[in-house]
Amino acid sequence: MQFGFQEALFNSSVSIVNKFDADLILVSTQSASLIGLEGFPEERLSGVVRGPDVQSVLPVRWRYVKWRLPGELKSRLAIAVGINPFQQVFNDRSISSQQHLLDAKNRILYDSLSRPEFGPVKEQFEAGKKVVAYVGTHRFLVAGLVRFGPSFGYDSSFLTSISTLNEIFPGTQGLIELGVIKLISGSDPELVARQMSAQLPDDVRVMTKPAFEAYEKMYWANSKPIGFVFSFCSFMGLAVGATMVYQLLHMDVTFHLPAYALLMSIGYRRQRLEMIVFTEGLILSCLGFPLAWAVSASLCSLVISYTSLPMALSVQMVATTFLLILFMCSTSAMLAMGKIKDADPADLFQ
Repeated sequence: MQFGFQEALFNSSVSIVNKFDADLILVSTQSASLIGLEGFPEERLSGVVRGPDVQSVLPVRWRYVKWRLPGELKSRLAIAVGINPFQQVFNDRSISSQQHLLDAKNRILYDSLSRPEFGPVKEQFEAGKKVVAYVGTHRFLVAGLVRFGPSFGYDSSFLTSISTLNEIFPGTQGLIELGVIKLISGSDPELVARQMSAQLPDDVRVMTKPAFEAYEKMYWANSKPIGFVFSFCSFMGLAVGATMVYQLLHMDVTFHLPAYALLMSIGYRRQRLEMIVFTEGLILSCLGFPLAWAVSASLCSLVISYTSLPMALSVQMVATTFLLILFMCSTSAMLAMGKIKDADPADLFQ
């Protein structure tokens, strides 16, 4: 479960970027992460277009905005992603098929996985009602629904046009936060990224899409307290489990000390008896793991239904957890073996 929460933290932080139809991402060198993107001049894209391996270079705006529904006084922070309605920025057909709706003024595509605190937008839109929202003093009409999902940095997001975002932030015209670069098939993204970095000014940098996602995940893992908390909770879960298994095996060995002493008196070696305790630890891990897996999977489904976070128990995660549990039980069993030294055959005749 702890690994699942940690994975949800990382995956949700790049859920929107993961849908970009891109090989490279252009970003300001002053940007620490997606929750703190700095703008850079859109003219920087012209230096990328001239590359022989470049198929397309598309501007993307990424800004925090204050969202509220009519009649509400309290605003909530959401992510507004600005694109050109007639450029294919995303690899998701459900998004690209609706982009043309953003050509009309003040239209948005709302994230249907947004937290319910942002209002019943999805329910009203699917019911055929006209859904209006406000970003600051600007009035918007919901023209469609998309699926991005919330993250630990924001609870809602929506798509709109770059021109609409420029109206909301008039002092930032000519600036963009991201450049989405698509390469010609067969090009080496890492090689092209290095070549572009050598030619572009120092205020921007180019990264491959996987490298950009890894950089964002590393930010949450190392620069935010919540990343440390999830790692620490995983360690604590392992430590508590090891302590419980040790206490269980230690009590079992203590209770059966006379039996171990009897076995030693008829010729069993101490190593053989220690192997019995070690086998008990392995049995505990093998019998307990399937039940824990089933319970964790059910709890993950419950968390997903309430939060819409991309929390899933992948095969790699399950395998890693099983190996850690084997290590935990084995270590606890080896520590409990020390109690066998108190099994003395002479005590049987007292």
